[in-house]
Amino acid sequence: MQEKEPVRVLVTAPLGVGGVTNMMINIQSHLDRSKVNFDYLVFHDRKEALEDKVASMGSRKLIASVDHISVRPLRRLLRINEIRKVCKENKIQILHYNADSAADVTNILGAKLGGVKYVTIHSHNAGFGTAGKGVRMVSKLLQPFIPALCNNYWACSDLAARFLFPKSIIEAGNYAVLPNGIELEKYDYNEAVRKEMRTKLGLEDRFVVGHAGRFSDQKNHTFLLDIFKEIARKNDKAVLLLFGVGELVEPMKEKTKRLGIQERVIFYGASSEMEKMYQAMDVFLMPSLHEGLPVTGVEAQASGLPCVFADTITKEVDITGHSEFLSLDEAPGVWADKVLAYVESERKSNKKELLEAGYDIQQTADIVSKLYLEVSQKL
Repeated sequence: MQEKEPVRVLVTAPLGVGGVTNMMINIQSHLDRSKVNFDYLVFHDRKEALEDKVASMGSRKLIASVDHISVRPLRRLLRINEIRKVCKENKIQILHYNADSAADVTNILGAKLGGVKYVTIHSHNAGFGTAGKGVRMVSKLLQPFIPALCNNYWACSDLAARFLFPKSIIEAGNYAVLPNGIELEKYDYNEAVRKEMRTKLGLEDRFVVGHAGRFSDQKNHTFLLDIFKEIARKNDKAVLLLFGVGELVEPMKEKTKRLGIQERVIFYGASSEMEKMYQAMDVFLMPSLHEGLPVTGVEAQASGLPCVFADTITKEVDITGHSEFLSLDEAPGVWADKVLAYVESERKSNKKELLEAGYDIQQTADIVSKLYLEVSQKL
């Protein structure tokens, strides 16, 4: 008797470094992949850091690239047809679309034209940040069409749901918050690992301010460096440890030189051991312009770190009840004082609180698996 093929779900996520990508791969690694498995739809034809990892879990990488088109509006329109072709050729029936804004409806339309029967739209964002007028206008125009094209509405936070979904979905309560689950055991505070990593990084006697996030406008690294300049001025043991890649790495390195703090800032790049890197930190700092509910904020709390967030980030991220929120209008010195208040803070395990709040990755994977097994029976 031939073994039954798993239900295949096409997920939109780049296969480089990023919170959404890490979350989807994390979910995938906790699925029974003989029953449900993911393939990945990407929009750029290039080798990416995590594509071999997903291939080892049985995934296909499907490419709908229009990178040769330089005009953005034209690129958006032509991508519709590329996605249509990919979905039709590969007989895709289920799409899990990780959305930044309602402008992504054009891509979902391409999938529907290609024969996709069931679409989950998953909101991970809560604002436009520095996005141009074009994206804002297209989003406003297309938001009302979401219910006509999508079947299931998930968001990483209530704020992210209200940002993406039309009023009809919100008022009917026709959406669910899917927690950004992580491997709690892996991130749990560990004193031995902390000592090991601080020694490895040469930070044994330092006060380590940490941040993890792509170097893009959204993450607001320029203000983060302004804050750290004040921290460094007030505490000669302070070091800033930055994880992430992106187009703004070099401009931010230049800024550290202008501020005279280049010797106190470590641009680590990407790390495959972030669970260990959080252990080396003393406080986690995140002054983003907007976020849905940042996975890194969950990871930091799971590692027992005190966190200082911008109040542009939903308070839903404060799972342990011990995070601080500050306005981006406050002076860098005010932020610095808030961070420095944690110089003598004690680290402890937050595993119990995160487990009770539903942030264990296995819980998240079980919800995803249950949905797509049920959907497949009806298609």
